[in-house]
Amino acid sequence: MNADIKNALHKLIDDCDNEMLLSEAKTLLEANKEIKDWWDELTEEDKNLVMESEAEYEKGNYISNKELMQQFEAWKKK
Repeated sequence: MNADIKNALHKLIDDCDNEMLLSEAKTLLEANKEIKDWWDELTEEDKNLVMESEAEYEKGNYISNKELMQQFEAWKKK
């Protein structure tokens, strides 16, 4: 966690007199506690598939959306 960012936020909060803004910031920060990381929600099998996909992408084994749509259009004409 970046201490500089936290310190800057502390200073901004300390200097703020706008009660509505402070209330909104509090709500936002409290909501963050409820946010789950999507990665943690995946099964091990799904995590492996994502990592495989990333490896394939890094090797250049992919096609663009435009290429895919062209292939799809050609397939529909058959």
